[in-house]
Amino acid sequence: MPPPRHRGAAKKPMWIIVLLSIVIVSLIGAYVYPPRRYSACYFFASSVCTPFKDWLPAVTLREPTDEEIASAVVIRDLLSMPMPVSKNPKIAFMFLTPDSLPFERLWEKFLQDQEGRYSIYIHASREKPVHNSSLFLNREIRSEKVVWGRVSMVDAEKRLLANALQDIDNQFFVLLSDSCIPLHTFDHIYNYLMRANVSFVDSYLDPGVHGTGRYFIEMFPEIERRDFRKGHQWFAVTRRHAILIMADTLYYRKFKLYCKPAVGRNCIADEHYLPTLFNIVDPGGISNWSVTHVDWSEGKWHPRSYRAADITYALLKNLTSFNENVHIASDDAKTVTSTPCILDGTKRPCFLFARKFYPDTLNNLLELFSSDTSA
Repeated sequence: MPPPRHRGAAKKPMWIIVLLSIVIVSLIGAYVYPPRRYSACYFFASSVCTPFKDWLPAVTLREPTDEEIASAVVIRDLLSMPMPVSKNPKIAFMFLTPDSLPFERLWEKFLQDQEGRYSIYIHASREKPVHNSSLFLNREIRSEKVVWGRVSMVDAEKRLLANALQDIDNQFFVLLSDSCIPLHTFDHIYNYLMRANVSFVDSYLDPGVHGTGRYFIEMFPEIERRDFRKGHQWFAVTRRHAILIMADTLYYRKFKLYCKPAVGRNCIADEHYLPTLFNIVDPGGISNWSVTHVDWSEGKWHPRSYRAADITYALLKNLTSFNENVHIASDDAKTVTSTPCILDGTKRPCFLFARKFYPDTLNNLLELFSSDTSA
């Protein structure tokens, strides 16, 4: 009689175990980190995403802090309350400069015969300016040192706004640098701004290293990564939005604490604070483009600068003709987005001012600039 044969132990179906493990881990992950939107249910078909969410245990929403509640109430009321009506509305031109303004003579020509329709404020962070025009005498405000990339740049902007807001007639607030020039007549710029129902704040999503790559997790929960925006600092805002900027402490504090130049994550406060703030609190109240032209097409840390030899009628005419705003992202693909500049349903030229112009361009600009024509 042959000896009985012993069967080996049945092999465990390892692929089933692995599959079940993946499913279990996925379910746990979906519960712990539920998708914010149904479109984010990337491992389920859209038809089953909603039922799947429905049978998961309820996730308790985070309770806002006292500061968040207070901020939300203040901003809500600021955006809905009526603003004082001025019988003599003015534009506040706010110059952010280290010292003297090289284009005072050009601005003087631009402002000729416009008394009572504008105000001038100068924040000189390094030295007291030497003036070449009487229009700029005694226009300096108390100024503090400004460090590039630091929140001190935002502080200087807020200091200018605070001083300009003291004049109830100032209805639009334009931030300018020492290298800025006007591209149109005063009347054109005045009408463009006063008829606008939005503030001109550049704000766009840059998914690259110099965009959302600068986001710090410590900004959460008040500022989420998906809300983080980038833009040029040169704004033109309504009185309502100027007051809102001054009233904000919640979001400003996050940028003051965590947005600063650092190795590996070079967060520049003035490029992100206002674009992010308005994207969160009033995205429909801004244009998403700046009325100051800056040429970043060279892909360097600083924008293109113009010298005397560059100044021609064709150049200035070209700057006034742009009716689409272009952003170049910092992702690997250098994604380019172009959006039309729409005001009151009509496509309009985007830019009223431009930078960066070297002081040696002044004489050529004076020759080209006319008080009764654009550029």
